[in-house]
Amino acid sequence: MSKRTGEASVVRVKSEAVREAILASAATEISANGYLDTTIGRIAKGAGIAPSNVYVYFVSKLEIYFAIYDPWFKDQFLALERRVKRQPTRDKKIRHLVQGILRDIAIDQTGYTAALMEALAAIKPKDKYRPDLLTWAENKIEQIILKSVGGYEAGDPRLKAFAHLLMLTFDGTALRVKALRANAQEDGTMDAVEDMLMAIISGSGHSV
Repeated sequence: MSKRTGEASVVRVKSEAVREAILASAATEISANGYLDTTIGRIAKGAGIAPSNVYVYFVSKLEIYFAIYDPWFKDQFLALERRVKRQPTRDKKIRHLVQGILRDIAIDQTGYTAALMEALAAIKPKDKYRPDLLTWAENKIEQIILKSVGGYEAGDPRLKAFAHLLMLTFDGTALRVKALRANAQEDGTMDAVEDMLMAIISGSGHSV
């Protein structure tokens, strides 16, 4: 329940159906138009409510975006983890992990990851952004390697460094596709980057 004061106090009861309508409208807008060109007004129109009512449920467009992207992103990682486990060899597991992050999630067809690049670029101090999702992703990469790939022990600093490097590459891939409208799937550079990452993590004797 949200209470706002003015000449008269108005109590608004939050509705889960309205919240879901806001998220559905925002997801459609962001997928079609990107983060920057999506406005609270357009989100509200798609949800069938007044723009002011959006703020009963979310404090900002950034919060709306992450309410969409966070569960989507985590679902992609969990599905990737299951696929990695099914690969027959250690090298194929690593290759599948790297390609899944750089080709499937970074270059997704929904437009959500491209919108992430816009959202992060537009963040201001007042937004109080915290990189919780990035931390979750890097921890998940470490877990996948430990549980599904093997060859390392928990706490190995090379795992943390590799996970961080892989997510930096994820950001660069998504940004490149967004900025240059390049098709990284058909770019030989992507193969070279993947080979480099493979070489770093494939052997336990390599330094990250």
